[in-house]
Amino acid sequence: RSYEFDAVFDQNKARVNSTSLLLLAKPNTLGFNRLGMIVSKKSIPKSVQRNKVKRRIRETFRKPASISITGWDIVVMTRPNIKFQQDLTSYLQDSFMSLAEKIRQ
Repeated sequence: RSYEFDAVFDQNKARVNSTSLLLLAKPNTLGFNRLGMIVSKKSIPKSVQRNKVKRRIRETFRKPASISITGWDIVVMTRPNIKFQQDLTSYLQDSFMSLAEKIRQ
């Protein structure tokens, strides 16, 4: 829901900012992590590429090694210069690991 996205943008406790992605996190009371994605036409014009990026984000988020802390709402927003090559998965893993480190602090 849009108000849940707004809450993460307004009250985030951890953020990872790069040229390709913006990751924001806010604690929730549910006891499990939730993922929200903002992949716009402006950042990725072709729908096939947008869907590939979304699948990679979901796949990386589901892997237990990517984020080991529970009870967080996480929003991933793509930027216009995101790369969709094979290194996107490793880049996402690194970004999620950086976010997990910031959450632990």
